Amino acid sequence: MMDSFAQLLPSSVRARAVVYEEEAAETWHRWLSHEESACHASFGSEKRRQEFVAGRAAARRLLADCLNCAPGEVPLRRADDDAVDVEATDWHVSIAHSGLRAIAACAQHRIGVDLERIQPRDSAIARFLFAPEDRGLVEALPYSSDASLILCWTLKEATLKARRSGFRTSPKALMLDVQPEAGRATVRIKEERQWTVRFSRLDGFWAAIAVPSSRS
Repeated sequence: MMDSFAQLLPSSVRARAVVYEEEAAETWHRWLSHEESACHASFGSEKRRQEFVAGRAAARRLLADCLNCAPGEVPLRRADDDAVDVEATDWHVSIAHSGLRAIAACAQHRIGVDLERIQPRDSAIARFLFAPEDRGLVEALPYSSDASLILCWTLKEATLKARRSGFRTSPKALMLDVQPEAGRATVRIKEERQWTVRFSRLDGFWAAIAVPSSRS
């Protein structure tokens, strides 16, 4: 899943994807911290529990290589803003999941990742996602309307995760300049730094990783 995407990433970024499997999940559960185990147990649906453990497994396997430790020893902690911190290190990590797939990305600078299945969506989402003057972007992209809409969502959510605001910041504030042939977008927010987002279409999903433009 990641081979074509990895070729597009800046050298400072590492990424890893996993697909949830019952046999692998038995091992993944043993890697969870007490905090993570309690969070996992609090979810009411099996789907949400599967997503959670797959996301943590992707992050722990990825960071274990960076920190030269076992996956269960990676010091992950849920931050006050609901992001995930890697305690007492210089590493930043971001996690995304969609269905049974999860992806994690890490770097020694701000980073955000998103993963979204390409499927029909209510076109009314565009009113949430875009300022009125930006809504023509969906029609301008060389993909189906559903794929274009979901790509824009993926680019914006990856950026909001990188700046650690999530949707507490309106996605309308993010201006996109998408370069489809390069698998790259520039995201601008008034009076803030610019972000560069690398993206790729992977097995019916959009994956996107956002970094500060100075790190792209």
